[in-house]
Amino acid sequence: MAQLVAPVGIDSLITTPQLPANSNSYTGAPYASPCDATVTDGFPGCGAGTINISFGTGSDRILTAVEIAGTRFEPADDFSVPPVVPDQVVFRRAGPPLGNGGAERQLLFYERVPNAPPTVPPNIPLNLGPSEVVESPGIETIATAMLNPAINRGIDNVFNNTQDGPGDQDTRNNIERIDYIIGSGAAINTASVSPSDVGFLVLERGGNDAFSIAAITQLDGAGNPIAYGPLVQVPGGTWGGDGVNATFSTAVLRRDEPAPVAPALRPTHIVGSQSIRGIFFPINSLLLNPTGTVTTFGFSLFAADITPAIEGTNGLVNFAGFPLDTDGTSEGGLDLVAGGFGLIRRVGGFSLVKRISNLDGPSPLPDFSQVIGTESGINLLRNNSLGQGLITISDPPVVKDNGIEYSIYLANSSNTEVTNLLVCDQIPAGTTFDPNAYGTGLGIRAIASSSPAGPEVDYTNAAGDDPGTFFAPGTVLPDICGPDQNNGAVVVDVGTINANQVGLVRFRTKVN
Repeated sequence: MAQLVAPVGIDSLITTPQLPANSNSYTGAPYASPCDATVTDGFPGCGAGTINISFGTGSDRILTAVEIAGTRFEPADDFSVPPVVPDQVVFRRAGPPLGNGGAERQLLFYERVPNAPPTVPPNIPLNLGPSEVVESPGIETIATAMLNPAINRGIDNVFNNTQDGPGDQDTRNNIERIDYIIGSGAAINTASVSPSDVGFLVLERGGNDAFSIAAITQLDGAGNPIAYGPLVQVPGGTWGGDGVNATFSTAVLRRDEPAPVAPALRPTHIVGSQSIRGIFFPINSLLLNPTGTVTTFGFSLFAADITPAIEGTNGLVNFAGFPLDTDGTSEGGLDLVAGGFGLIRRVGGFSLVKRISNLDGPSPLPDFSQVIGTESGINLLRNNSLGQGLITISDPPVVKDNGIEYSIYLANSSNTEVTNLLVCDQIPAGTTFDPNAYGTGLGIRAIASSSPAGPEVDYTNAAGDDPGTFFAPGTVLPDICGPDQNNGAVVVDVGTINANQVGLVRFRTKVN
């Protein structure tokens, strides 16, 4: 019997900082009302005070790709069925509007550029990194934000329907379902692309909330979903790790007014530093046994309390019958991040393969000459006499002052080049980088991109002398390194690795 494959947590986000599209500022802006966040997260005195707000004080962090198990995935726009209808995001609501004068409440969080804690008085400026989302007639501001590739904006507690307890009014809304719609559909020929290599990306701030998802399989004449694939419940532990290169504090803003005001969204509370995490849903994780040419019209997101029981009795189409008391601290707590809409697909066959390639001190040594794995990248390394080493070692145990050598192998088994490649590997906890592993001041060994594999070259630890640099603990790491583990990092500017080329980055550490 056919079964759905499991979704996969992403390992890394690849973003490009862009100058903000605008740098709008507002002096003496009112807070959202009500604002009832806790003392820890709220703006003191927000009920009667004002605050100065500046958008665009940092950058728009544009998502360009993600990495999953060492493989790069990029947006896929070559599956659209002509004539192409613009993608859209629609928020389906049930229950009375919660804004003023019958307006539907909208919330957005923005990356907050670090500054002094907001107090009232005086007006401490609220500096927000990305540009302000510009309102479009007839389109909810939050829908415009969700379609944008900037990942430093999103929605706080997107399915919170409750009103009990401190802070609930700040994010309470009547959203029951979110439709990410590919209007003309996307046709995926499973004979030419594996269903595991193409799918949808969902991003969240914090990466700890459960939710449900289903693929849209049919639209009516008005472009509304009328049929779905199976409902997939996603536990909170499914999200990828926190090494995704995007960690920041956010400020949550809310719109309650029916007519445009300046600013349209007003501050309610702040959220401490959290990582942006993600989940990749291959097509065969949402559709059973997809064969031939499969057409999907996007996907819908649901609160975690939408279960197969509700799917069977109420159906996913009739969102008006969903529970209206979803709790924002549990089933409705999804902090949805922009930038993840649309299909993504595996590009090429580029792989980063990390191995322990030698030990200094323990005895007897394991067999480091073996090349483990059968994937295309591993086979390319094997054919170039690279890829040796073990994934983990438990025997012999290492002790203080033992040496450990790490090798990061690069393999591009595709027929296209990979450009602007920067490799970063943080020094494992409990060890110290050996700055003289390959000679005085030479702590990095490499093989430049080549086929067949070229000679080994030793790099200095200092920046600027060659492609290699060691970043000592306490120095600012490049964004590609992800959250700083405070133990230093080896960074090598590989540049371009052409089709069927391989490479190597190697360093040694000592056990503390």
